[in-house]
Amino acid sequence: MRLDGYVSKFSGFSRSQSRKMIRSQRVVVNGRVVDTPSASVSANDEVLLDGKHIKTFGMVYIALNKPGGFVCSRERDEGENVFDLVDEVFSAELSIAGRLDKDTTGLVILSNDGEFIHNVISPNKLVEKEYFVETVNKITSDEISLLSQGVSIGNEEFSMPVSVEELDSFHLRIVLTEGRYHEVKRLVLAVGNKVRNLHRNRIGTYYLPDRLSPGKWIYLSETDRKRITGT
Repeated sequence: MRLDGYVSKFSGFSRSQSRKMIRSQRVVVNGRVVDTPSASVSANDEVLLDGKHIKTFGMVYIALNKPGGFVCSRERDEGENVFDLVDEVFSAELSIAGRLDKDTTGLVILSNDGEFIHNVISPNKLVEKEYFVETVNKITSDEISLLSQGVSIGNEEFSMPVSVEELDSFHLRIVLTEGRYHEVKRLVLAVGNKVRNLHRNRIGTYYLPDRLSPGKWIYLSETDRKRITGT
């Protein structure tokens, strides 16, 4: 890896900032000042910036409890985003395994492991996602019946939930294995109702931990990851 890329990736600075610091002789590699941004370094090298070790990282797996009002996007014009909640150097490397709408809350998985993310979001993998739904209007038996049978949600798309459970007159539990755009909201709208609040509680057999407050995150263990993907 180029030295400027190494400094940028593991310190959080931009590539241009990293090049400037290297040329200013602020970077030391294995005890020697290196002022060439294109110099080659590896994970086995000791790299210091202003006398402090630059810590490297490998694959990162995170579960985050998304609050309402945050977007699952890096576009700044869309408002505050979930990546801002992960205040770590590796945040810039993360991608989301299944986005949630701005007003939707609950479990979000982030990682820099592309294969893992694919295994979570691919419809072919049949990974279940469980949602708690609060509706605007009272839920009818006809709506439950239609949802359970699957309905057209527009744009020539048909959605078939794994399960639909009425919790009370205004609350449902819906389980899906796909992640189409606004799928739960479109499902409920298709049967004549509307979603007031939406919360994702589970992916695979991994449940959002009760101890995880909105806006907080934790690292996922290998066991957690297997519970998410089933592999």
